[in-house]
Amino acid sequence: MGQIRIETKVTVTDDNGTVQTHSWDKTITSLSQIDVRQFSLVADATPTIWDPTVEATENPADFDFLLLCSDGIVDAEFTCNEGDANEVIQTRRLYAGVPYMLGADDSYYGATGVLGGTLDVIDKIRLDEPASAAKKVTVIMAT
Repeated sequence: MGQIRIETKVTVTDDNGTVQTHSWDKTITSLSQIDVRQFSLVADATPTIWDPTVEATENPADFDFLLLCSDGIVDAEFTCNEGDANEVIQTRRLYAGVPYMLGADDSYYGATGVLGGTLDVIDKIRLDEPASAAKKVTVIMAT
């Protein structure tokens, strides 16, 4: 069984020169699959990088950990309950060198408001390069 260890350290220096350091450490164990992918995004393209509802051979078919990290500004789109009248699409802007992580594929659909609707899963991920310049994105998925 595989594992992923996440070590995060953030050092903040305020206007008075006061330094605060915050750190977190998490190990996710008993993972049956860890998939590391690299995508090269080109201008004017919005590739679907993961969609197990359409691609039957998509591996992994779900995730218990997701990391996206780019070398420039990239938009990520997450679809929950794909193809349903109540599907929900969420977008996040990624910045160079700042990893975006999720600890599961859980997501809500079907209602507006905070945590409304039905708990389901993210079942499609697309990426977009908004500045018409090539970008590289590292994707780590594990289940």
